[in-house]
Amino acid sequence: MVQFVNIREFKTKTEAVLRRLDRSDVILTVRGKPKAVLHRISEGDIVLNEEFTPAELIKLEHLAKEPAVSYKTAREAKRHLKRFVR
Repeated sequence: MVQFVNIREFKTKTEAVLRRLDRSDVILTVRGKPKAVLHRISEGDIVLNEEFTPAELIKLEHLAKEPAVSYKTAREAKRHLKRFVR
């Protein structure tokens, strides 16, 4: 279940609100209107310092135009590109 949190509560109780992300997403509101969504992520969701070569970027642009091609992480894209770019 999604939880709604006013921006003022978020400012004063940031740590408590972030702990709520273990249970569900949190929607931040300003004057009762939704403005942002907080979603829990893990370290596995982010690949730091992952850079693509110019050749890889060109190939990614072409692959992105094909139907049913999507990557959840940069690491996944890198693995797929290794088959095409040498």
